[in-house]
Amino acid sequence: MRRLPLIALPLLLAACDSGADPAPVKTPIPVEPGGGIGDGAGPPLDPAIAAGEIPARFHGVWDAVTGTCDPASDMRVEITARRIEYYESVGDVSGMGSEGDDAIADLVMEGEGETWVQPTRLSLETMPDGERLRISDALKPESPDDPLRKRCPA
Repeated sequence: MRRLPLIALPLLLAACDSGADPAPVKTPIPVEPGGGIGDGAGPPLDPAIAAGEIPARFHGVWDAVTGTCDPASDMRVEITARRIEYYESVGDVSGMGSEGDDAIADLVMEGEGETWVQPTRLSLETMPDGERLRISDALKPESPDDPLRKRCPA
């Protein structure tokens, strides 16, 4: 009796295949509460964040709640789609992400002769007299010590 090597077994099984495709298995795609397709990815990404930009809701000039919005104010900050300008430093966006309604910007900072990378969280809080901006270190938990800023008139 002659024995076939084990490597020939898959070839013999393939030769016995009837050629008929099995009936497709239909698995319903679950839908997430936010309207996503159930893949765990969460809601769609903000288009600005997907484009690597700070969302428009954060754009503008902001100053300390008690500030005057004067360009000389050391708490004043100006935010555009690709840049945040502080009193003595500037940060260019090198990457964007989000966490809930917060935007997370990776900023390449430059100021006082130095450069560094700073992951920055931008969050808005609604108050009776308008929105407040909180800018904090994205790698640390938010703190009540992170100052709130008011939006300055255009």
